[in-house]
Amino acid sequence: MALIYINARCKRMLNVLLTQSDYISVNRIAEALNISRRTVYYDIEKLNIWLEQAQLSKLEVVHGKGLFLSSREREQIQAMLSQDTKQPIYTFSPEERARIIICYIIYSPKLIYLEQLMECVEVSRNTIFTDLKEVSRLLEQYDLTLDYQPKQGYRVIGDVVRIRALFILYFNELSGLFNSGIIKFYHPDQIQGYLKKLEQIEAELGISYVEGVLPSIATLLPLLYQNRRSIAFTGLKQAEIEKTHEYALTKKYFPDLKPEEQLYLSLHLLGSRVNLVPDEFFESKPQNDVYDLTTALISEFEKTACVIFDNPRELERALFIHLNTSLYRYRFGIQIGNILGDDVIKEYPDLFAITKTAARRLEKQIGFPIPDSEIAYLTLHFGGFLKISSSKKDQLRILIICVNGMSTGNMIKREVQKLLPFAKIVDVVAAIGLTNVQDICDLIISTVKISSVVPSITVHPVLTEFDRKSILTHRLVAPRNVSLQRKQIFQVVRPYVKPEDYDALLQDLTVYMQTERDEPQIEAAEDYDLLSILDDSRIHVITEQCQWQQSIRMTGKCLISNSSIQKEYLETIISQLHYYGPYMFLTDDVILAHAKPEDGVNCLDISLGIFRTPVKFSEHRQARLVIVLAAEDQEKHLKILQDILKIVSDFEGMEQLCQCSTASEVILILQQLLT
Repeated sequence: MALIYINARCKRMLNVLLTQSDYISVNRIAEALNISRRTVYYDIEKLNIWLEQAQLSKLEVVHGKGLFLSSREREQIQAMLSQDTKQPIYTFSPEERARIIICYIIYSPKLIYLEQLMECVEVSRNTIFTDLKEVSRLLEQYDLTLDYQPKQGYRVIGDVVRIRALFILYFNELSGLFNSGIIKFYHPDQIQGYLKKLEQIEAELGISYVEGVLPSIATLLPLLYQNRRSIAFTGLKQAEIEKTHEYALTKKYFPDLKPEEQLYLSLHLLGSRVNLVPDEFFESKPQNDVYDLTTALISEFEKTACVIFDNPRELERALFIHLNTSLYRYRFGIQIGNILGDDVIKEYPDLFAITKTAARRLEKQIGFPIPDSEIAYLTLHFGGFLKISSSKKDQLRILIICVNGMSTGNMIKREVQKLLPFAKIVDVVAAIGLTNVQDICDLIISTVKISSVVPSITVHPVLTEFDRKSILTHRLVAPRNVSLQRKQIFQVVRPYVKPEDYDALLQDLTVYMQTERDEPQIEAAEDYDLLSILDDSRIHVITEQCQWQQSIRMTGKCLISNSSIQKEYLETIISQLHYYGPYMFLTDDVILAHAKPEDGVNCLDISLGIFRTPVKFSEHRQARLVIVLAAEDQEKHLKILQDILKIVSDFEGMEQLCQCSTASEVILILQQLLT
């Protein structure tokens, strides 16, 4: 029997597990492989398909412990890895199959038969019919339709530019499978020929496109040559594009393309090399429309993340500038290849997941897909404006220089404030030719090397652990950090020490902290997930019919008993729902009830109410699940929210939850959905 193909990253995870004689946490695996927790769980799913095919026990994440392999399981896996697999088999996930089918149908110059789809993703007829339902759902999100012609096959119909934009999005998501040769419906030799021409254009332009951009455009070119339908360039200044060097090179290297397709290709070459497509290529878009989209996106993020921004006007301005031209990139499917995208997803997985959920509102309004690279930019915008709790000020003045954009600079500012609560961030600037900086700051943190009379630290645009240690060990930072830590420890142990021993204690703490200064310990953020807080006492299965106000009070009553919230917190939620309407709904069946931390939150907590009779919140809104969240700041609850979003997006899992009769059954279902 041939083994299912697993990639190198999955094999590295297995090697990590094979060296362990005890449980290893998901966090430790992520750290060892330099990947995110989300990626760890994704790879576990892949490995379980591989193990199931080999008739071995699946990997199970034990809550609070992690993963563990018995000695017998380690021997079996080692034996499987050592087998010679000359023709590995790759099993696609349901999500991958749906995206592959869409790409296949769009890419083919002819209609695709059902049997061709079965052969492409190697599944049965019944499975393909299930996949086609998901394909139709995905297409409908972008006003596209899966059309079937009897005795001819399937095709995607709708706006041509929108179809191409969706193809580029899914191609990039599946690029690893394309590059490995596992997906075979396209012609790699032809693509390589196009890619060489694009690389020649790149050389003549004297620029470097971000990795992955040119292969995406090369794969798109066969669709341009097919030119099955005319393209409408609404809002595009064609004369301005025709003046560019990119357009001249497109005509030189692709003279056989139709004029409209040469224009389309030139736009991709122009838009893919910069963060913002130049304004001169587009007709002015009504600013009110962009502003409405901006405020709607911020509102959706606040609702999803359960936060309220302190300075929304500044965030609105930054997002407005970004979206004003990004909307054209979305429309034409231009991929800019965010070089920080992978780092953002790895360092801020919870914030990225919440931003992606909030951006679905934007996708529905504009009717175009938004790639993860763009979600990463939006994540930096939002993350830079989240408030740091318990921030303190001192005399150390820090200037941040970031040439990668203000959203990245604001995120660095926030990270530095978390590391150094005693410091004052005097400004975030993009220029490096500043004069008299010694008058405004004592230390510079910069994403590029600079020459300055003021001491400086060079860091990556997305801070790494090395960057954080460099900041903490700097000669201007370490003494203040030691002093702060000494004060914090002293305040903790002070009640247990006699007053006459205070001076000796402070002296001993000073010696200890200075000794440990060379190897600073970065305080790990407390990783609160849903299952670490939600227990039987916080889950209620309610069979009787009740009013929506009563459902909030019944679900949140245990949080009052736990002293996690004050009674007025629930009343504030009810008042907000009275005034604004049922805006807190996550899905048709789930409401996430919350208010501000200052409205009566003592500590982070959450409770869940399952109502057998749906609770009517308005004429068109009723909930089967009522969740009451008490968030004490703007950050600690983000992982909990990511878990909640994962649960409510699983239709079958939601149905199972709503049928539970006891709290223990709910916990069991949640463990299955989240591990």
